[in-house]
Amino acid sequence: MIKRSITHLAVAEPSRELDPERRKSLRKLFNPLAVRRMSDLSLMIGEVTDGVEGGKHDEWVYASRFGGTQSLERYLGSFPTPSPLHFQNSIHPGAFDLVSVARRRRSGMLTPLCGLDSLVADALLAALLVPADTVVHVVGGDEFEPWSSGQGWGGETTFAFYLRLEAGVSSGALGELSLTPDEHNDAPVPELPAFHTALSDRQPLDFYQPERGVFRLTWT
Repeated sequence: MIKRSITHLAVAEPSRELDPERRKSLRKLFNPLAVRRMSDLSLMIGEVTDGVEGGKHDEWVYASRFGGTQSLERYLGSFPTPSPLHFQNSIHPGAFDLVSVARRRRSGMLTPLCGLDSLVADALLAALLVPADTVVHVVGGDEFEPWSSGQGWGGETTFAFYLRLEAGVSSGALGELSLTPDEHNDAPVPELPAFHTALSDRQPLDFYQPERGVFRLTWT
């Protein structure tokens, strides 16, 4: 069994469109020049990682089914004079990069994962395979935009979450994430929105990924 303790959790309330007052509050987390480039997903990632202390050797895992949907629509809408800014921001993991650059956050490695049916299992596996003496941060989210989401190319809502995982922590841990390679059950891998809900409500999860094993999420 591979396991890590959850030592920090933050979940942004999902929304199709940010309330103006909420957007104003989130924009205050960044300097005015940086925030001009940010979509709603970037702002929510900024919210869930606000105050997070990261070391230069820490590893980060970023998971999104669709990436920067709002920036992609703005890029397509800018033709016939395509916007380099919106193109750059639309590329996965653009929403996460904007926050990291604005905060000048250093890291040992970033593993971005996007658009996979097994996205949640793959992201958690990547986090669990990080060496035990390394702190790993898991960030995820999707973004809603009417046209893209209507075509199945964007999230049903905009949401974000953050987990800090560490090995060998018992006192004060919020919960535990584990993988048992030699176990099997019939529970399917949850999609990213369902995983976000489980984190928000602190629901236990127990699911199987073929050729990987059983993942478990428990809370103290």
